[in-house]
Amino acid sequence: MKQKGKPIRKNVFWMSTVSYFTDFSSEMLMPILPVFYESLGINKTFIGIIEGFAESFSNFIKVFSGYISDKIKKRKLFIVAGYSIPALIKPFYIFATGWLFVFIVRFIERSGKGFRDPPRDALIASSSEKKFFGLAFGFQRMMDTMGAVTGVLVLSIILFFFPGTLKPLFLIAFIPGVISFSIAARKVKEDHLLRKNHKTIKLTHIRSLPGAYMFFLIPTFIFAIGNMSYAFFILRAQDLGLSVALVPIIYLLYTVTYAVTAIPAGKLSDKIGKIPTLIMGNMFFIAACTLYMITLPIQFSWVPFILYGLFFAFNISIAKAYITTVVHSRLHATAIGLHNFIIGICALPASFFVGYLWDTFGVRIAFGYSIILAGISALLYLFMLFHPKGRVR
Repeated sequence: MKQKGKPIRKNVFWMSTVSYFTDFSSEMLMPILPVFYESLGINKTFIGIIEGFAESFSNFIKVFSGYISDKIKKRKLFIVAGYSIPALIKPFYIFATGWLFVFIVRFIERSGKGFRDPPRDALIASSSEKKFFGLAFGFQRMMDTMGAVTGVLVLSIILFFFPGTLKPLFLIAFIPGVISFSIAARKVKEDHLLRKNHKTIKLTHIRSLPGAYMFFLIPTFIFAIGNMSYAFFILRAQDLGLSVALVPIIYLLYTVTYAVTAIPAGKLSDKIGKIPTLIMGNMFFIAACTLYMITLPIQFSWVPFILYGLFFAFNISIAKAYITTVVHSRLHATAIGLHNFIIGICALPASFFVGYLWDTFGVRIAFGYSIILAGISALLYLFMLFHPKGRVR
């Protein structure tokens, strides 16, 4: 499976290509889904319930998909299923007439991400040399984000020439989705060494997860419970005077920044270490929130989105690279699934609490809350950096 000397190997390339087409398909729909929901008469409360439950369920599945993948020593089965489910379910949106049908379809669609993510990330690690983990995960995130950029651009072009088009978009998005899981089925190769070299995984083996990993979950949780949805960044930009017409532009700016810097961030983490790179990511997030705490001149309202994109580049893939470095390969999917689960269960209460603070005490308290928890998280990373077990490249 491993091709000696190549930083980005075939399996990593094909899985990244699959990610590109999947996000191409998904991001064509993400900006218009709320509009589509409202066109069906679904109010904002139910929209929040639909999205919140779908995302939480997706992250809940990740724990089990990761563990079962490690237990049965198979990755590709979960990857193909996880990419085919959202692709095949998307056309069913056109038959929606109310919130219940949308709830079921969205629930099924997001379950695909839960099935595929931990086994895919474990396969990326087993298909790469440890010294290139940061680069490999950075490449996958770059391709994933470039797919998002493509999807948003295609959506913008379609809506420019055919304003008001909604239901046909679900059929158009079906095309890159099918390409995605077709590539996964034909080109992605199973990790056959996993079956040969490792014993059967049992629940008791989870107790053997290393202390460095278990401690790593603490700053992960603290940051996640203070993290906020990108929607709050958009709302703050609008508060400062940004027009609705420019919102897709600054969102695209964040996405492009993320895509362009994902590989350099991964390379940097391979050189200086994963924990220092994660600390830098937290600093980018703190800087973005700090700028929006103050009354930023409207002409600079795009700057926090650049910093927000840098935060994602220096955080998401780097965290996976760290986990696959400190955890034994037989438990890679389990460890990644647990990490994703912790982030996922924090997402809904974190955004709710930030919104509550904003409505009740104002924007400075809301962003200040996120800054404080991101700072505590960074300090715990710093502790890990100086602890012998935490110094991992």
